[in-house]
Amino acid sequence: MRITDARTGQRTEVRPHRVGLLHAIVDVGEQGRPFGLGDLRALVAGDVLARTCEAQGMQVTIELVVPDAPGEGTRALLAAADRLGVHPPAGLSARHEVAGSDRAAADLAITSRSAERCDPSSAPLLVTGPVRGPHHARPDSGAESPGSMTVDRHDPLALRLIFLEHAVTAPIRLTDEDLANATARLAHWRALVADSAREPSRPPEADMVQAGFDGLDEDLDARVAVRALHALEARAALPDGARFETFVRLDQILALELGRDIGRTPG
Repeated sequence: MRITDARTGQRTEVRPHRVGLLHAIVDVGEQGRPFGLGDLRALVAGDVLARTCEAQGMQVTIELVVPDAPGEGTRALLAAADRLGVHPPAGLSARHEVAGSDRAAADLAITSRSAERCDPSSAPLLVTGPVRGPHHARPDSGAESPGSMTVDRHDPLALRLIFLEHAVTAPIRLTDEDLANATARLAHWRALVADSAREPSRPPEADMVQAGFDGLDEDLDARVAVRALHALEARAALPDGARFETFVRLDQILALELGRDIGRTPG
């Protein structure tokens, strides 16, 4: 896996200090300000990292670093992340508790903060892009928690899909229309997967699966994998069994719950 290190601007290979085990830090939030959608995006990026590596046989531990001692705001952030399909972090620390030696031991740091505000470290740094939109509260407004930002009238995984549809470092301007469209796409794909599951299984389309993993190995770019989902609809001649297996394989890392409606009675 390679990223563009935000500290140096250079392409950098992410190398674990221990064979078969990757340790990553997700550093979010600013002291005195509520968490926001940008922090959720960094957590989703960490989750995609873990799922990608684990699908390729590597164990991953994620440590979440927040500005202060974890409290109500951190609990709300983790609850919102859970609704977006993010696995709980293996560790949780206040920023002042993370010593330089611990940071140096990390293989990768992912943050919603600017590179200049992050502590020096030998770990490559990936800075996720900011998120703005109708559900974004200004940091100084003291407004709503991340949980209420993510589920208002929409499938919470629609927000995860929107994150995955953008380059991980690119800014996102979110609208209610974006969330509604993403919710509709998820419903359509889930119906397609449920319908395809009724047919005999076939091997997945190896080229689509490989392309998805290749994209994720470059800057955690999930866009290729998402485009593969669209392409699966367009391949009319593809056997339903192969379509189903390809959807399921890609969803191992996208975590959009595409198999949610399998076995359910329509309507």
